[in-house]
Amino acid sequence: MKPLRDVFERQKRLTGVVPTASERREWLQSLWSSMLDHEEDIIEALGKDLGKPREEVHLHEMFPVKKEIQYARKHLRGWMAPRRSSTPISMVGTRSYVQQDPKGQVLVIAPWNFPVTLTLRPLVSALAAGNRVVIKPSEHTPNASEVLARVVAKALPPEVATVVQGGPEVSSFLTSLPFQHICFTGGTHIGQKVMKAAAEHLTSITLELGGKSPAIVDRTAHVLDASRRLAWGKCLNNGQVCIAPDYLLVEEAVADEFTGALREHLAAMYGQGPEEQLKNTQRSTIVNQAQFNRLVALVEDAKQQGAKVVHGGNWDAKTLRMAPTLLADVHMDMKIMKEEIFGPILPILRWRQPEEADNILRANPHPLAMYVFSKDQSAIQHWTTAHPAGTTGINEVVLQVAQPDLPFGGIQTSGMGRTGGYGGFCQFSNARSVVEQRTRHNILPLTFPPFNGASIWLSRFVQRWL
Repeated sequence: MKPLRDVFERQKRLTGVVPTASERREWLQSLWSSMLDHEEDIIEALGKDLGKPREEVHLHEMFPVKKEIQYARKHLRGWMAPRRSSTPISMVGTRSYVQQDPKGQVLVIAPWNFPVTLTLRPLVSALAAGNRVVIKPSEHTPNASEVLARVVAKALPPEVATVVQGGPEVSSFLTSLPFQHICFTGGTHIGQKVMKAAAEHLTSITLELGGKSPAIVDRTAHVLDASRRLAWGKCLNNGQVCIAPDYLLVEEAVADEFTGALREHLAAMYGQGPEEQLKNTQRSTIVNQAQFNRLVALVEDAKQQGAKVVHGGNWDAKTLRMAPTLLADVHMDMKIMKEEIFGPILPILRWRQPEEADNILRANPHPLAMYVFSKDQSAIQHWTTAHPAGTTGINEVVLQVAQPDLPFGGIQTSGMGRTGGYGGFCQFSNARSVVEQRTRHNILPLTFPPFNGASIWLSRFVQRWL
């Protein structure tokens, strides 16, 4: 692990050098230029690792990073400017402001499901905040990791940002080093380990995890539009999305109609019938055999406990493909309702009274995302206030992560901290509070010892009137 420590030490020596706004903007522009130079390499790598079609790479890997870079470069000088605070009358003669300082050395541990977006978006935030960054991409997407290493190496000197590759042992070693901040995206179990390691050095952390993100549909929802958006959101990246709808809570009165509409939209998007949808190459493959086997086991367990496959339910172990699958008659004792699915499987649960849906929602930890489809504003208000979530879509899915001006992140078991836009800039910065004395003449010296009658009068005056 000596080379990793050497990388760490090389960056550490430069953490006291705070880059200017111009330098940071140049870093970001250089990163995007390097991505464009390696565009075909990125497309090829994601095709090999995840079977991603070219269109998905453009829309869901390249474009989000481009928008994040553009947004950061446009607003960076404003973000860096000291934020003035008001001055109370008791502190006349001073001025106060908040100054955003770089945290220093940052470690980014990225996941496999969106290898480019979820690696480089945190990097953009960290660079905008003026940090030095070590990036550890996922070992489950080796081709993408290799390309990312070349992208970053061409864009930035290693003392600014560098990519290191390897398995869990590399991640474990890196998290043992005294970074000033760690940003981890992945599963809750590994996130807990990262948090424990960070605690050894009191390192601040950003955790982007996951959980069971519900989609709630009531009788007032626009059935055709809502089902179309949910079909797309569920099958994006073949369901391997941390904010994908994980299960559907649909009101009994529209459940049959809604399920039928889902099937129709799946046919329109991916082909007629499960067999054609299974072979469709416009969806990603499952990332590896272990993940594939886990998904199959979830479906089989649900079927054994009474769930009915109302669409899909077929797969191909050789190609690691699984058809979009809808499950009805699902209950909470099934494994599929106890863990995040992370695949193209959507359990459907029905409710008659809102209290039934409330109980199901409360049975699961707070999710990273929640989706509400309704035209009833009072119902929307109920769902969004009674049930905490990291992010929320109202009559929409997934798009909350694509808005660069919105901070993105979870709560409790779905994560902590925020990335993206100004929220990401602040996450990778230390907010320094500054009070500056502008004149020698103010009331503060009157409070210095030795205390006398004037001091007592002043203290009483301050407490009563100021």
